[in-house]
Amino acid sequence: MTKIQTFEGLADAPLSTIEGLVEALRRNEQQQQGLRNLHAEFTRQIVRKAGGVQEAAKILGIDPKTVRAHERAAGVVMVVYRGRHTTKIDGDGRVYGETGHGEDSDNQLEADRKWFKISPGHQGTLLAVVYISDGTVVRVREVQDGSWEWDTDGKKAALPLGAPLTAEELAERFPTLPFTLGALHPMVRGKIREYISL
Repeated sequence: MTKIQTFEGLADAPLSTIEGLVEALRRNEQQQQGLRNLHAEFTRQIVRKAGGVQEAAKILGIDPKTVRAHERAAGVVMVVYRGRHTTKIDGDGRVYGETGHGEDSDNQLEADRKWFKISPGHQGTLLAVVYISDGTVVRVREVQDGSWEWDTDGKKAALPLGAPLTAEELAERFPTLPFTLGALHPMVRGKIREYISL
């Protein structure tokens, strides 16, 4: 037996087998995620108690963008891929995809916010949605505080999304996000969405 360091302390793990190594790796990943979550929560509380990101940055002695990155270190964004041939209306008459009504319109907001098969476990960690149309980043919406709506089966969610972020807002709120508005990001055939950790 080889001793490994775990969050609770030292524990035995059979690292002589591939199964044991995989188990140890998974356990380590969970511990790392737990620490990231804790770090992000501490940062969010400091921001709240300090009265804002700028004030928290002064207290912590770091750049405000770094404070934002720490706040969101445990979160994910959902990337939604759309193509020009995406049907705009489903069988129930619901509009989705790029509506052509402008990104600030109620129609586009409704098309952007529902319905998505999302695990309830993503509530609290899903921070934004990136929309890519025909291989170009066209819009990013932040997930707002508020309740998620679920369909009658409880399998698909309508998200509480805000207005599209400007380039400046995107850079300030999500400095580690690997997307910028207008940037090219080709679709992967068969992929309609993915999650990216911040």
